[in-house]
Amino acid sequence: MGGVRGGGIDTIIMPDTISVVIPAYNEREIIPDILSLIVRQVRPLEEIIVVDDDSPDNTAQAVRVLAQSNPKIRLISRPGRQGIVTAIWEGILNSKGDWVLWLDADFSDPGSRLTRLMEAKASCDIALFSRYVPGGGDRRKENLRVVASRVFNRLASFLLGTKTADLTSGYCLARREIFKDIILYGVHGEYFVRFIYQAEKKGLRIKEVPYVYYSRKKGKSKTSGSILVFIRYCWIYLVEVLRLKFSG
Repeated sequence: MGGVRGGGIDTIIMPDTISVVIPAYNEREIIPDILSLIVRQVRPLEEIIVVDDDSPDNTAQAVRVLAQSNPKIRLISRPGRQGIVTAIWEGILNSKGDWVLWLDADFSDPGSRLTRLMEAKASCDIALFSRYVPGGGDRRKENLRVVASRVFNRLASFLLGTKTADLTSGYCLARREIFKDIILYGVHGEYFVRFIYQAEKKGLRIKEVPYVYYSRKKGKSKTSGSILVFIRYCWIYLVEVLRLKFSG
């Protein structure tokens, strides 16, 4: 649905605008690529909000330099603060577009085009990239993560009775107005499980767009680390699913 300008025969239907939110930490090397991709593919673009968690590699300065040549690029700098979920939420709260698209700075799949999400929004309230619908896939090199993700999504979908296949996508385009009733919070990717679960409960229309997930080519993943870190995140995800399951 677009906005309306004027009246009578001079009425002009304005297309819904899109704000893009990118949580960033130590992404100086890759941030120019993702911003360039967004500028080329997102239409109509209201703004790009980079939420930087005080990156020691001077990601914020790189964004400031890029913003000098593109006024649609905005920086939210958070000295002394970290957290991907709170970064996304702060970006959403400061956005101006009719829709909000959020994705990691390491968006790494050359086979998927953001334009697919733009096309999908015509018939839904939430469009998300999905690895688990026909045409999608997970081709990361980290086999343990690939298997764990697939098993978790199937288990979570079964326990919660959701129709959405990829409950840990994290690449999402949503109407901004839905965040009057839904708040994003959490430690890591478990926030997305809750978000989609709540959205389905509220009867919002969700569309999954095929997406092939690859390992990042530049920079270092914020979730990479020891097996203990991996186990910790698995536990956080599982606890959230069980909480949703038994809290009704």
